[in-house]
Amino acid sequence: MIKLDKIIEYLFYLFVFLLPLQTCWIWKKGLLGAEPSQYLAFCFYGTEIILVVILFLGLIHRLFSHDWETSFLHFKSMDFYILILLFIIIGAISLFFSADKQISLLYLLRLLEGFGLLVLIINFKFSYLNIAGAFVLGALVQSVLAIYQFMTQQVLASKWLGMAAQNSSTAGTAVIESDSMRWLRAYGTFPHPNILGGYLAIAFLLLIVLLIIARHKWEKVLLWACLPIILCAQFFTFSKNGFLALAIGLIFLGIFIYLSKDKKAKKTFAGIIFAMFLTLGILALIYKDPILTRINGENRLEVKSLAERTEYWTQAKEIWQDSWLTGIGLGNYTQAMYDQSKEKLPAYNYQPVHNVYMLVATELGIVGFIFFALLIILALRKIYKYQIDDNIVLLGVQKLFKFRGIFDFYRQKLFWFLAYTSIFFALLVLMMFDHYLWTQYSGVILWWFCFGMFIKTMGWVR
Repeated sequence: MIKLDKIIEYLFYLFVFLLPLQTCWIWKKGLLGAEPSQYLAFCFYGTEIILVVILFLGLIHRLFSHDWETSFLHFKSMDFYILILLFIIIGAISLFFSADKQISLLYLLRLLEGFGLLVLIINFKFSYLNIAGAFVLGALVQSVLAIYQFMTQQVLASKWLGMAAQNSSTAGTAVIESDSMRWLRAYGTFPHPNILGGYLAIAFLLLIVLLIIARHKWEKVLLWACLPIILCAQFFTFSKNGFLALAIGLIFLGIFIYLSKDKKAKKTFAGIIFAMFLTLGILALIYKDPILTRINGENRLEVKSLAERTEYWTQAKEIWQDSWLTGIGLGNYTQAMYDQSKEKLPAYNYQPVHNVYMLVATELGIVGFIFFALLIILALRKIYKYQIDDNIVLLGVQKLFKFRGIFDFYRQKLFWFLAYTSIFFALLVLMMFDHYLWTQYSGVILWWFCFGMFIKTMGWVR
């Protein structure tokens, strides 16, 4: 079983590294009217294969494991498991109210995959350091690709990376339009720059903690070298949501780092903030035109984007009023928009409302929304009960009496908790202003991965 342990562990690190890849097999095109819609497409992703293999091996390992204390559903997380399972049951019941039951079934399977990932993370022994390292390394690859895309002003098509060709002159591409030119925003391998922006925000928060707990000089050199690269890529996404999520995470981290008596952490964090403002300041001076256009929001495309988001919200409220009790069924939002529309427009005009909470309410009804809200409330309650200030005092006592080994262990434990809690708050913000954490496979898995790591670091399991 030791070898199986290692196979599962290293497959999981590979999965985390490859998470941004969009390589997939589209085995059935979803149609709105006679035109294909990306939100109704039946896809099987390359990373999904790895996840299914990991979950299968994990199940075999637990069935034959004699480590009963860590076997399968740990009792300390039972309140979470019950809420999530009830939420999934509501999703299954929504099939009876779905116009397109097949797409609802696909979305239900994605929920089950996410839950399986969460259970695996909580119950299996992984290295926090290796997980964060794999995530940041994946973000570094995405950053290099994103910088190249912005500099060349094109996204090259690649079926192996799941990338569609994008050009600043093509209609429908995510661009910033100024009086002088159109600027292509960086995509990475993701289907939209906003998804890359959210992903890089999470990676940057993990990078901060890696820098704080780094011991060796070579580790610090490599990590500091990653910082400006990831920041540049984040800048080139021009994602307001991504920067807002990053700001929320940084505020949370900053407050508790400066409440602690950890001088090393304070110094490192201050250096990171200085490097961040320096890098972004230089980039803002160089690319003043697109950044001012994005901030002002007075350009044609910016005004159009805001108007569309407002319209999506109005449509969501209408759908909610018609089906607030039962919901319209998992994954059926764009289909409901199309059915509701009197004038049938091209399929790309029908997009989900840019708010996950509203999507959950419209697709699963009031009961589904209540369970989703209870899940978040339970998480917030656990954060409060964790008593961060008591842990900071305990670290001070251990350092005072020079309990070096114990101090290092609990110091890392505290900072990993702070990292994933800041990521949790960042995700809550992203869900207020975008839909991909509910509608896109990579977004769904990203949410469950971060949520699972957040639960694990709170020490509910071990």
